[in-house]
Amino acid sequence: MDDILDRVNQAEKRISAIKDKVAYRDLKKMLAGVDNKVTAISQESVECRRLKKETSKFTELIKEANQLLDNLEQHITFAALIG
Repeated sequence: MDDILDRVNQAEKRISAIKDKVAYRDLKKMLAGVDNKVTAISQESVECRRLKKETSKFTELIKEANQLLDNLEQHITFAALIG
C-alpha cells in the first residue's frame, strides 16, 4: 500500500508540472479515479485486519490500482513530451 501512495504522490507532483490546461484537467480526473481506488483499498484493509488475513477483494483492488497508476504515469509522460 505504501508503494501505491508513493506513486500517487509522485504522480501529483508530475501533474502539477504540466502546462497544457486540457491535459492537466484530464490528468487530474484520472488521478481522482486512482484516489477513489486508494480509498477502497484503505476500507478493505480494515476488513483484512478484522479477519486477520488478506482478502481476495483486497488483492484485486491493489492490482486495479497498480494498473490505473501505470496508465496514469504513461499519460503524464505523454503529456510532458507533448507540452
